[in-house]
Amino acid sequence: MSAPPNHLEFMTAALSTTFQIVPEPANGLLTAQWAQAVANPDADLRSDYAQLLAEAHRQSNCRFWLLDLRGRNWHAPSFGPWFAHDYARQVARALGGPVFIAYVLAPQHRPIAESEATATTQRAAAAHDLYPYFFDNETDARSWLCDQQELDPAAGSCRAQQ
Repeated sequence: MSAPPNHLEFMTAALSTTFQIVPEPANGLLTAQWAQAVANPDADLRSDYAQLLAEAHRQSNCRFWLLDLRGRNWHAPSFGPWFAHDYARQVARALGGPVFIAYVLAPQHRPIAESEATATTQRAAAAHDLYPYFFDNETDARSWLCDQQELDPAAGSCRAQQ
C-alpha cells in the first residue's frame, strides 16, 4: 500500500509546470519560480500572484517571499500599476503586516529592474507595505529576507534554521 501524497506534493502537482510555489515553513519563507516565459504576462501573472497570496495564507500568513524570475520574461507594462496599487493594498492587509519580496533576476532583467518605471512601482507598492527588491543571486536575496525577519519581532528569523 502506498502512502498518500503529502501536502507539498499535492499542491505542486496542482500548479502548472510553468509556475511552482514551494513553501519553506522552517525558514518562514515562501518561494516560487517560473520555469519558462509566461504566455500572457499580464493575465497569467495576476493568476500566479493570486496563487502566491492563497499559499501565503495557508503558510500562517507568510510575509517573506523569494521569487525567482530567471526563467520568465518581464511583465507587461500594465502589470506594474496593478501590482503597486491593487495587489499591494490587498496583500499587506490580508497577511496582517508588511510583505517583503526578494526577486532573483536574470541578467537581461537588470536594465528594466533599474528603470524609473520600476522605481515608481516600488515606491507605490511600499506606500501600501509591500516591499519588492531585486537581486542577482539567491544567496543575497535570502540574506535580505532574513534581515527583514530579524527586524520584525513577530516573524522570527530564518537564520535560526541555518
